[in-house]
Amino acid sequence: MKASVCVLFAVACWFVSQADESPMILTLGKVMNELEKIKKGMGKSTTLINSPTTNDLKDCCIAPALDSFRHNMTRLPVTNAKLIKLRGKISRELSKKIILNGLPSCKPEETQKAQCESSYSEVDSQTFMQNFRTLLQKIYASQA
Repeated sequence: MKASVCVLFAVACWFVSQADESPMILTLGKVMNELEKIKKGMGKSTTLINSPTTNDLKDCCIAPALDSFRHNMTRLPVTNAKLIKLRGKISRELSKKIILNGLPSCKPEETQKAQCESSYSEVDSQTFMQNFRTLLQKIYASQA
């Protein structure tokens, strides 16, 4: 009897803690978990993909960097149908208004001053995944 009460209490606490988090934070957390599944499914494969680097992740450049990652997701070397579907799901999740509206907004002169890249150099798929995760963590941290 005591064990079931403890389990119910733990589940209730978990739900309460989740209610405090914004929908954007929850979506980013879900995307990061799904990205990790794809990374594991890729194995040691090394395809070259255009990728923003950590130096390209200035506040005013986050939106174009995220757009580049979303666009280049299709180039990830996965053949498993489940992972291909997951890749599309991540792209859709990151296209939602809840994410796009939460990104730092900059005035045109600030964006110009930041000198955001319009094209990125190619890196191997493992580095691409690492850079993508870094960007998501940066967005996540700015919301927490």
